Amino acid sequence: MSTKDLGPGVLQHTSELTVDPHRLSGLRLGTLAFALFVVGTNAFVVAGVLPAIGDSLSVTPTLVSYAISAYAILVAVLAPAFSMLLAHIPPERVMAAGMLTFAVGTGVSAIAPTYLVFFIARALAGVGAAALVPLATALAPRLAEPGRQGRAMAVVALGFTLAVALGSPVGTGLAEITNWRVAIGGLAVLGAVLGLTMATLLRGVPTNPKVSLAARMRVLADPRVVMGVIAIMMMIMSFNLIYVFSSEVTSAVTGGDGAILALLLLVFGLAGAVGNQLGGWLIDTWGDLRTMRIALVAEIAAFLLMLLTLESLAGTALVFALWGVSGFASVVALQHRLASLRPEHSAIVLSWYSTGMYVGISLAPVIGAAVLLSHGPLGLAVSAALAAAVALVMTVPVRSRS
Repeated sequence: MSTKDLGPGVLQHTSELTVDPHRLSGLRLGTLAFALFVVGTNAFVVAGVLPAIGDSLSVTPTLVSYAISAYAILVAVLAPAFSMLLAHIPPERVMAAGMLTFAVGTGVSAIAPTYLVFFIARALAGVGAAALVPLATALAPRLAEPGRQGRAMAVVALGFTLAVALGSPVGTGLAEITNWRVAIGGLAVLGAVLGLTMATLLRGVPTNPKVSLAARMRVLADPRVVMGVIAIMMMIMSFNLIYVFSSEVTSAVTGGDGAILALLLLVFGLAGAVGNQLGGWLIDTWGDLRTMRIALVAEIAAFLLMLLTLESLAGTALVFALWGVSGFASVVALQHRLASLRPEHSAIVLSWYSTGMYVGISLAPVIGAAVLLSHGPLGLAVSAALAAAVALVMTVPVRSRS
């Protein structure tokens, strides 16, 4: 069969187009990362425009925040259920359907005329995210070349990192220039395009072996999995205790200036992107457990250093950079750890990871508000350090029971 060279890595046959496997793997990982970026940005942007949404829908910002909690709770509950109930369906179909469902829910929320419609639409978007997130995370190591699984997971996790670093401030800025409906509607359009792309680009990706429902539930009999779920819950809660209340934590150096706060969060987010990739490299070099422990110790140190730098802009920026690098490196290491514990059940294990993550998201605003009221910003820093310390304790080696 004759061929025609179309450029590096691509050959044109008389009857088919063949793409270099390495390039195809990169395209797939990039698509998964972009999908997580859109899903993550959607959550952070809504949190940043609560007052504007409340004004449009004639409700209080607190009431709007309940829609965020509903989104997080649905993902926490449905992610493991979907991974078990939909395991017989090709993963590209599940992820494409999840992305399109997310797009529909997000789109309806952008044009919602009432709070009830907005709430239901956000819940629908959460259903879609529950189908997408654990599978996207679990597929990363399966798409990677041998010895590069950690870096592959870091690429996909980079989507959430960039949602914090760039997606949230850009989306919030767009909402300020136009309105919140335009910002959220734009994410719905991106979600729809991604859903259609996934259906074709991800066709034929590796799947997990079919196992019984009892076998899927047995992953929770492994104490290492349970400890990992607790660890991610505490990691995410420690992150949100500072991030959600960042305006209060940094008030002494920002003086209420949103531009200075945005700059500090940008420092955190860009450092997180570095930590994300550094974590992937360290996993492949040192191993996931060692990487996670070192990163958690550094993150605890960052939270405690906040006690000394809350009145120094330069000091706060340096601490935010350390927090970003260590925080995201530890999360990537934990993802890799959980995926490697039960490779044949990685999608199931990582769905419980998603559950822990969203439980942490749900708990942080409640606990943070109580701590802020009783102990102020310093209390938030101490609480975040304690939560990260609990995650560190969860790295103690134990034996599997099955």
